[in-house]
Amino acid sequence: MTHEQPRTRLVTVMHSPMRLAILGSLRHVQQVTFADLREALDLSAAELSRQLAILEKAELVEIAKLRELRRPVTQVRLSESGRERFEEYLRHLRQVVQEDVQEDVQGGGVQEDGVQEDGVQEDAP
Repeated sequence: MTHEQPRTRLVTVMHSPMRLAILGSLRHVQQVTFADLREALDLSAAELSRQLAILEKAELVEIAKLRELRRPVTQVRLSESGRERFEEYLRHLRQVVQEDVQEDVQGGGVQEDGVQEDGVQEDAP
């Protein structure tokens, strides 16, 4: 194999299921309050804070602490570059899922029914 595997282009900071869920939620909105995001993802405040700090350090999200009616409100949004990087991550993830399977099936490694070309049944995971 001489071509680069799509999996090598995946940004690992986005792999965590929690961070992936956060980015996926933020992808569909301009911004959201910390409380609404915490509730939507069913995470504790401490865990959401920890994951957001990782994403903020990677410059994927922006966090703003505001005051609304004298109450502190934390707003979270994807940064402009974070939105672009997440969309790129999703494109690479699709390539990993689609290309690797297609190459194995079309390239003669394993047929769709799990039987290799030599007639041996592939072990199920």
